[in-house]
Amino acid sequence: MGSNVRIMLGVMLIVLVVHCNSRAARNLNQYVHGRVQEVQQNRVQSPEYTIGGSNPSDAPLATRFYSFEVSMEVGCTSYVGRYQTPMNYLPSVFAVGQSVTFRLTSHVMFFDIADSAGIRMPIIRRRSECPKNRQ
Repeated sequence: MGSNVRIMLGVMLIVLVVHCNSRAARNLNQYVHGRVQEVQQNRVQSPEYTIGGSNPSDAPLATRFYSFEVSMEVGCTSYVGRYQTPMNYLPSVFAVGQSVTFRLTSHVMFFDIADSAGIRMPIIRRRSECPKNRQ
């Protein structure tokens, strides 16, 4: 009888742990509604030491691409994601003030944009701006 109780408690503990882990994973991969707060564009040249110099013919081959930092507001948390592209183009859905639905994980934002294969933005910063006396 004592071993049966232990087995049942062990099974219940395993079920509880599996259920909690699957619930936490679902919460991390949820679709959320956000609003574009700010977009900053940067032109990036790689490697950095190719910029300037006395003789450009001595410089190694360089790549140029564009980097956009897109700040998304979800509730009272701001997520800043980085979108890199070889073209000077950011889809119009990322205009300031636009409402966007996307999948949010702990490190990446995934956007299902029409006419694209989807956009993946690594989260580079997050900031919670909830008022202290929020009810």
